[in-house]
Amino acid sequence: MRFGLAGIAVVTAACSLNVNPRPLGAQSDGGDDVGSGVDAGTGGASCTLATAVGKDHTCAVRSDGTVWCWGRNDAGQLGDGSLVDQPAPVQVMGLTGIAGIAGGDNHSCAIGAGGMVWCWGRGLLGDGSLPHSPSSLPVQVSNVSGAVQIVAGGAHSCARLDSGNVVCWGENTSGQLGDATTTPPAAPVAVQGPTGVTALAAGNNTTCAVAGNQALWCWGSNRSGQLGVEPTTLPGAPRDLEIPGGVVGVAVGDVFTCAMTSAGGVLCFGSNDRVQLGEDASVTSRPTPKPVVMPVKAVAIAAGAHFVCVTEDDPRHRLWCWGDNSNFQLANTTSESRPFPVLSQYTNIAEIAGGDEHLCVRSMDGGLLCSGYNGHGQIGDGLRTTYGTPRPLAIAGLTEVVSIAAGENHTCALLRDSKVWCWGANEYGQLGNGSWNDSPTPTKVESITDAVEIAIGGNHSCARLADGSVSCWGRNDVGQLGDDTFVDRRSVARKVIGVTGATQISLGRRRTCALGAGKVSCWGEHTVVAADNIDVVRRTPTETPDPAGVLAGVLEIAAGARHTCAITATSTAVCWGDNDAGELGTGNTMDSGAPSAVMQLMNVEHITASVDFGCALSNKSVLCWGLDSSGQLGNGSAPTNTTLPQAVTRLSARKIAAGSFHSCAITSPGDSVACWGSGDLGQLGDGSYSGKAEPVDVVGLSEVMDIAAGGGHTCAVVGADHHVTCWGDDRRGQLGDGGARARTGPTAPQLACP
Repeated sequence: MRFGLAGIAVVTAACSLNVNPRPLGAQSDGGDDVGSGVDAGTGGASCTLATAVGKDHTCAVRSDGTVWCWGRNDAGQLGDGSLVDQPAPVQVMGLTGIAGIAGGDNHSCAIGAGGMVWCWGRGLLGDGSLPHSPSSLPVQVSNVSGAVQIVAGGAHSCARLDSGNVVCWGENTSGQLGDATTTPPAAPVAVQGPTGVTALAAGNNTTCAVAGNQALWCWGSNRSGQLGVEPTTLPGAPRDLEIPGGVVGVAVGDVFTCAMTSAGGVLCFGSNDRVQLGEDASVTSRPTPKPVVMPVKAVAIAAGAHFVCVTEDDPRHRLWCWGDNSNFQLANTTSESRPFPVLSQYTNIAEIAGGDEHLCVRSMDGGLLCSGYNGHGQIGDGLRTTYGTPRPLAIAGLTEVVSIAAGENHTCALLRDSKVWCWGANEYGQLGNGSWNDSPTPTKVESITDAVEIAIGGNHSCARLADGSVSCWGRNDVGQLGDDTFVDRRSVARKVIGVTGATQISLGRRRTCALGAGKVSCWGEHTVVAADNIDVVRRTPTETPDPAGVLAGVLEIAAGARHTCAITATSTAVCWGDNDAGELGTGNTMDSGAPSAVMQLMNVEHITASVDFGCALSNKSVLCWGLDSSGQLGNGSAPTNTTLPQAVTRLSARKIAAGSFHSCAITSPGDSVACWGSGDLGQLGDGSYSGKAEPVDVVGLSEVMDIAAGGGHTCAVVGADHHVTCWGDDRRGQLGDGGARARTGPTAPQLACP
């Protein structure tokens, strides 16, 4: 897709990396030397002719002309005849003599003998088949020959022909096929406008070409100005953009475009939501092409969904990148997004391919290396960073666990000896171990020796101590640690000011609440201080207003991202705070600073809250309400927000855990686990990587004592020895077993040579 390969090869894939005619060995124009880097030739294969990256999959052409793909395969985009993800390369069936490859969102295409084209996966593949009818095997694109370059966008594909003309096929809702219509054709159509085309690139719903006179032409979606004109301009025929200096290369991302000039400069335009335009986040978008401040001259360019990379004009053939780096895809040893070009670890580069959140490069001698997100195995090293079933081995060193808690990307466990151990992400000190470093295995929280309860927010953690006080550590940007500062705490947990006699704690994404003496106090963001003031930041505890006295004798509290719920002394449920998605359960979407009764809910035994939704147990039945963006309400219907509690389909339970966009419950009887909602990271534990609108059983779990759901992972306390097992997202080590995480640096796919 926008993720395309771009490289020095004659034929490249989406977002193709196009080359300045000057030799790669030309004199460098500068740039800091921050080390020798990792030679892309050290990759596991030395026989790669071309590589392409789709949204969550990768493909390569070997020296024998065969095609091998790996990663996500739910639409058949790997071409091996299956719909099963593959973390190691598998051969695309029936293709030989291949010279070029492209990867889109959910499809792939290749160029074979005579410039004929084959595609596979989901969408209009150009063979006259029905729209969105997946093919897990290659089908030949109709009426195309003489192709010398192929690119793939979100759901469309284009080929540059040896005549210099361009043909496109697939979805055309934004005019991305360039035929001046928005009608999807059954077979390829000719692009109107550019002639003598020398370079081609495709993004999500946008396509660009460099004409023979070094003019840049773009067409398709323009919602963020990625066509180089104001977003109010409607789609139409391809437009000739006036780029000073002449364009020799182009790269198209999700909703932005970058052009490389004959002088080695780069100009970008469109969305800057991930600083991919080469300037800081104060600029949200820009339709006017503006030069990126480049430390070197570029000779090749490629774009991922939200990042850009260029090869420098230097004998070392190094890579410079900017934009989104949340999964270490830029391979510069950090996960910080970069608004300006930064030197990656890659050198000796012949070809670049950028995906949604991963990057692959091919070396001058055919080696292949990749970095970034590996949730579907798209790095190709035989591992993946998400797991669709509970990990087979218990987390080492953790037994006699009393309870478990999960945050956005970290997890903590309370042991019987009253100590707390945490693992996973730690950029804010949320592991409490004295460092800022992530840990894929449990580390002891310093200074906590007498905990009786633990709870986790998005990036902060708290423990209720035996004396009724509360100590917190981690992120504190809105006062969620309650120590009257905005200072993050990593080494020593700090006591919350003014909390004594606490009987329960509950944490939201950036807020904390405590129950004591039948009263509820909260701090951090979205603190309620009055019935008409529900969105206040407080860095010390503030008692929740209770004009009707309904919170006297409260039995349990649950803090969501922007709201709070409680079980009253009469076993009814009340909620207060923001109510945009109906998360208060009051039958409307009106915010309330005073506790209001959740409608149609009585005999409440247990309650939980998360990101704009809540769930409760009533007579062992599970009922949920509020935001239903991913099926997290579990009622089996198409996702629809509801302001009243809805019964979760066929489920009897004794405890509920609400993650960011998924939920799980310990079933009763049986003490097994069922989950529902978002499942793209394997967090539902049923072996799939797709969401479910009603509960599915977690594979192989019984004797479950406790359950916790985080941002994209789930953990359970299991068995007679009370050990911990986890599943779902492991990019930051939050599953705790020391397994695979995000690839922080170059990693070789397991691509064998012929």
